[in-house]
Amino acid sequence: MPIYYVSKVLNGAEGRYTPIEKIALALVITARRLHPYFLTHLVGVKTNMLLKQTLGKPETSGRLIKWAVELSEYDISYLLRTTIKAQALVDFISEMTGTPSGNVPKDEKWLLHVDGSSTIQGSGAGIVITSPQGEDLEFAVKFDFKASNNEAEYNALVAGMKMTHEVRARHLLASRILN
Repeated sequence: MPIYYVSKVLNGAEGRYTPIEKIALALVITARRLHPYFLTHLVGVKTNMLLKQTLGKPETSGRLIKWAVELSEYDISYLLRTTIKAQALVDFISEMTGTPSGNVPKDEKWLLHVDGSSTIQGSGAGIVITSPQGEDLEFAVKFDFKASNNEAEYNALVAGMKMTHEVRARHLLASRILN
């Protein structure tokens, strides 16, 4: 399951980190948030930077050494990202770019609300999809694996996005249900 997003705003000194330090920080934050997953799975990190070599150098900065020690408890393989063919990149960009959400007419916006939960008995999610016309579609999903509350919420979001894809929603606003 690829992870392309880490919800973290770089503040103060973090904003002045080198690009390799920012990549390493993103990996450390992801590992902390998905700790149970990282402990039980082989994790592949694709990057066009020499992250493994940088983390393994004794002359790297103190924070990189600290992060390297923290990441050493996980089974992480560092892979070089292969080049993307130009046409594939053009297709991806044309698919992913569209009307900015601020300019989308209200009658085209779909809303997705998710809430994941984990207990001793298992994990699951509540999903509510609201159509542009205001109709609510409510779903309860039971996952066939143990997960932390965060993992259940991430999987709820993925499940909800798959459901909105099935109803051909083009403009989607997703949020977590807050209790």
